[in-house]
Amino acid sequence: MHECSDCLLHKKKQKKSFVDSFYYELRPFYFGKGELIFSEKQSLKGIYCIREGTCLISKTSSNGRDQIIELLSKGTLLGIRSVLCEDQTNLKAQAVVAVRGCFLSKNHFLKLLNEQSNFSLLLTKELAKYVKRSDDKIVAMGQKNMHQRVAEIIIELPMHFETLSSGFIDVKLRREDLANLVGVATESLIRAFSYFQEKNWIQLKGKQLRIEAPNKLKQFSEGHILK
Repeated sequence: MHECSDCLLHKKKQKKSFVDSFYYELRPFYFGKGELIFSEKQSLKGIYCIREGTCLISKTSSNGRDQIIELLSKGTLLGIRSVLCEDQTNLKAQAVVAVRGCFLSKNHFLKLLNEQSNFSLLLTKELAKYVKRSDDKIVAMGQKNMHQRVAEIIIELPMHFETLSSGFIDVKLRREDLANLVGVATESLIRAFSYFQEKNWIQLKGKQLRIEAPNKLKQFSEGHILK
């Protein structure tokens, strides 16, 4: 029931996974669409591992509006920073679509870190990847134009949402939320979508989107001039 080949808790070169000794301590969780997994300034009692679904990570700004930070999906551990630092959460996690996974208590998670040096190393590498993603996003916000940033998020959509048999991605976010995620005005996002559709790089059908030219979108997002 808890097994997930992409989860850090189960990754190990040896035959046994990291959590074999804690298997019966794992607790399944389920959050329906729109439900909060945790809010800001909350003290977590453990970590959440996403087995399926997508959650939205955001932070409330000084004007009271939510700033969307990123989308996280299968194989992600939530709550690591809060548990390791013994601090309250500084971000909010909310299910965009139904999220399922397993929960490991703080005590067992810390015990796993102490007893499994391989797991500690793997977790350190994952945290380093997170820092790199954050650095890349900061650079992108400063150096990439609006169209490039929109192209970048389009490429990432298949990682977070279901691709239908028709090839369309069933995007479960409002245009306003996508624009927030990219850091542009909603009108700018819509103009970028229209531009890419005129180029035949994407096709739009309501909230659904189909990527027709992924390579061109990727090259464009990296700053290459395409005719």
